Amino acid sequence: MSISLEPLMFYVGKNFYDRARKVFNLGIGRKPLLQILQKMSLQPAEMDRDEAMRALERFTRTGGVSTASKEAMKIMLVPFASFRGESISFINAYELGFGILIEILGQIRRAFRAPLFAYIWIAIPRSSEGYERMIRLLRDIRDKVGALPIDPEEWEAIQPITEKLLESGFNIKGLTENLWVSI
Repeated sequence: MSISLEPLMFYVGKNFYDRARKVFNLGIGRKPLLQILQKMSLQPAEMDRDEAMRALERFTRTGGVSTASKEAMKIMLVPFASFRGESISFINAYELGFGILIEILGQIRRAFRAPLFAYIWIAIPRSSEGYERMIRLLRDIRDKVGALPIDPEEWEAIQPITEKLLESGFNIKGLTENLWVSI
């Protein structure tokens, strides 16, 4: 079986992060994914936006990421907002050795209610072994927390972000489907 090394996109809701804070004993830190990775016995190297873009360039040259995916990924690394109230902002990226995990925050403002926050994790494996390790890591995080990272209500609520990304030409596996149920 041939494994695609294209990036994968996973949505993570606030409810999952709230539960993960208890399971992983996280504080009110600004980078919860970093803390989770460290609690999973990994030593991730943090990458800022520029370093993440350079890593995408390297992956493209080595054949790990297609040019189209690289261009689409750059869209995600640049903050944007719309008049309808959706915004996307880069939080951080983490070099794991076997791949890169990018964390992005999506926010949807809602009339007369608190804004909805949804995190987006983009997994970029380096090799087929890296793909397997990345999927295993994500599955282990999900299983340790004991909940689906995005519930059906949150999934419906984030559709404006999905639509905005589709309009901008972004196309990545997991953009329009909940990959958590298939891993």
